[in-house]
Amino acid sequence: MKIKLWQLSYIVGLVIVLSLNLLEAIGFHLPENILALTELIGGILLIAGSCEAFVLSVEGIAHNMKMTDYVAGIYASLASTIPELVLIAFLLLRGQYEMAWVLALATIFMNSLVFALYTLILPKDEDGNYKLPDAINRVGSDLLSMGAVISLAVGLSMMIVYLFSIDDAHLLTARSLSSGELIVFGTCLLGVFVAYLYRITKYFGKVEPDSDDPLMSGEVHHPKMSMKTVAIFVALASLGALLGGEALANFANFAIDTLQLNMIHAALLLVIFGGTPEYIIVASSHRKERLEIALSNAFGGIVQVFFVIFGFTLVAGGILGWITTGGSAVIPIDLASLILLVFAFPSMFMLRVMITDDSKVNALESVSMIAVFVMMLYILLAYGIY
Repeated sequence: MKIKLWQLSYIVGLVIVLSLNLLEAIGFHLPENILALTELIGGILLIAGSCEAFVLSVEGIAHNMKMTDYVAGIYASLASTIPELVLIAFLLLRGQYEMAWVLALATIFMNSLVFALYTLILPKDEDGNYKLPDAINRVGSDLLSMGAVISLAVGLSMMIVYLFSIDDAHLLTARSLSSGELIVFGTCLLGVFVAYLYRITKYFGKVEPDSDDPLMSGEVHHPKMSMKTVAIFVALASLGALLGGEALANFANFAIDTLQLNMIHAALLLVIFGGTPEYIIVASSHRKERLEIALSNAFGGIVQVFFVIFGFTLVAGGILGWITTGGSAVIPIDLASLILLVFAFPSMFMLRVMITDDSKVNALESVSMIAVFVMMLYILLAYGIY
């Protein structure tokens, strides 16, 4: 049997991470920089294999439920975020609450850039347009609107509190978000996403041969997989996500403590490396002409990160902050916590406008989105050091 690329990635990554754990257990310590680089490589390879295993298991379940390719792609994209959730969980367990906050928001920004780049290469019709699926236009655009409004409202509120606290000593305690506030905000985000999944699954999830939407009609293309095989894939993927997430969390500590990178730069570095598996999934699906799978993964990487990963970060951070420190001051209100939250507004708002104006995307819109995100990336890299 020929070993597939993702299986080779999983095996090599697993061997590297387990070998490092074994060396640590017997008391043999590698030089710090070599250890960190090895953990980064092993974690990326292991998470890449785990993401593909999660995706395949979801597609196996989707085949049994006769889901449309697009909705199955959304669930596959959701499954591929599990390693990122594990990485954030390890950061939170180590008390790095603001680093987890910044990492979640930086992922939104980078995935928005990936979506814009992907829309540029989508096949266009004779008028130079690509018609987006109804699920994105009717449901996904609503999520973008809600995400944009939430990020702007919370970001501006935090900024106003910080500015007024400079001259008012009574507001000094308001220069941070407490556990209760994080739990409330995070619960709201997760609640919105649950409603989104319910609606998109109920009205766009089943194959309908008579539908006018080509993504709703036709045969199911997901690979056949027994429930036993699905269970094995889920178990292997979960193990890889746990070990790979811990390895990347160790590298994050090295980047901040030893390399002296600030949180925004370290987060962007982790997003680029940690998000590589998802980008590979998009590229692989496009190469196989499974555009609906690639598009749902690219788009899902934006809304799912904001509502699921960021929502999870807030709830988990609030709970752990309350348990460990009493939760009165968990996330400080500073440049690192503010800039990416505020930047989430133009990212999601621009995507929403481009999607809903005519339910199509063209090269001009793609280039415009890319230009905006590149300028925002420059601002983050240039001014995120302060």
